[in-house]
Amino acid sequence: MQLNKSKAIFLDRDGTLNADSVNYIKNKNELVIFNFTPQALQIFKKLGFMIILITNQSAIGRGLTTKEAVDEIHRELQRQLAKRGGTIDGFYYCPHAPAEHCDCRKPKTGNISRAVGDFNLDVAASYFIGDSEKDVQTGAAAGCKTVLVRTGIKPPADEVIRSWSIEPDLIAENILQAARKIENLERD
Repeated sequence: MQLNKSKAIFLDRDGTLNADSVNYIKNKNELVIFNFTPQALQIFKKLGFMIILITNQSAIGRGLTTKEAVDEIHRELQRQLAKRGGTIDGFYYCPHAPAEHCDCRKPKTGNISRAVGDFNLDVAASYFIGDSEKDVQTGAAAGCKTVLVRTGIKPPADEVIRSWSIEPDLIAENILQAARKIENLERD
C-alpha cells in the first residue's frame, strides 16, 4: 500500500536560516540564527510541511572545517530552534568542493532526491527557499516552487534576478515573509 506523500519546505541554511559569512560558518560558535527563523518554521509546520535542510558545505572539501563540526552546527541549530518552538525534520549537506562535480552540490538535486526517498515527499507540492540563484535553480530542477529571500550576504537587485535563466516564483525579504506568502497561497 502506497502512503500519501508529504509536502516539504526545502531550505538553504546560510543566508536563509542564519547569518552567512564570507569565511564560511565553520563551527557552532559562528552560528547566528535570524530572530524570525523559528516563527517561520512554526508557520510551515502548521501548514503541514516537512522541513528539510539542503545545503552546500564546501568548507569541508576545502579543508576549512570537518563533517563532525558541520554535524555539531546542525545539532546546535536544532537545539536553538527547539528552544523557540522550531524544528527541522532532515539535514542533507554536500561536503564536496566544487571541483569534485558530485551529484549533491546545488544546483544539482542529489540531496533532494535522497530526502524525497527518505521522507516520501511530493516535490510538486513543495517549496525550495534560499538566498541565491543556485537555490532557485536547485528547486526548479527538482520540480519545486521556488522562493528567493533577501537575507544573504549580497542580495541580488531586481534587475539581476530578472536576468537569471530561471526566476523565483516568489521573492521575500526574509524567511518569515516567505512563510506568510506561502501561508496565503496554501489557503487559497
